Amino acid sequence: MTEQQIFNFKSSSAYLEDNFIKDISNKEALNFFYNFPKWDNKLINLYGEKKSGKTFLLNIFKKKHNFLYLDNTIEFEKNFENLFCEEKLIIDNILIDEHKMFSLINHFKLHNKYLIISSRTPLTSHDINLKDLSSRLKEFYLLEIKNPSDDLVYSLIIKYFSDNQVIIRKELIENIVKKIDRSYLRINDFLYKLNNLSIIKKKKIDYKFFKKILKFLIFIFSIYIFFFFL
Repeated sequence: MTEQQIFNFKSSSAYLEDNFIKDISNKEALNFFYNFPKWDNKLINLYGEKKSGKTFLLNIFKKKHNFLYLDNTIEFEKNFENLFCEEKLIIDNILIDEHKMFSLINHFKLHNKYLIISSRTPLTSHDINLKDLSSRLKEFYLLEIKNPSDDLVYSLIIKYFSDNQVIIRKELIENIVKKIDRSYLRINDFLYKLNNLSIIKKKKIDYKFFKKILKFLIFIFSIYIFFFFL
């Protein structure tokens, strides 16, 4: 009989450093943050796909080094004037008025303060109307979280099912790794649908069920593509 495995992880909502999965895809970012405060450039743009672990990493970092952390546009607007008093600031994927952004970056640059801004793509690739801001963004040090390796995909699958208290065979995990896209968002989306459909249909997640759901999702995607290009 093939051995079944269940893995127990603490919830990542606590942003515990021990729960952050280290991988070649995030090695550069980790090493850079471990080297704080010995940075040549204090303006940092951490970028990577949604679900790539940017927020997790930044929350670990802000706890260790007492950064002010903002991930809400309303809070940013509400406290904007007070931000100029901060020495260390993290802005996590917030849509901000260009003039306010330019003013804030100028201040942190002029006073040699630490400013970390996260985004899904490099800030320099964004469509910026304010030319002065566009020029300023080129001064940021770019730090990328790359697409996940096979090892990280494997670990993410284990963690997802463990968090949802689902028992799954090791062989099935290996099979999912072979067939799933190397995209954090698509991995999360696929695992969510697989788990949800197993609950709705009251079916155990085994190889037969996995193949059936995979075919179903491919079929749905092909229909979407067909109508999209009509």
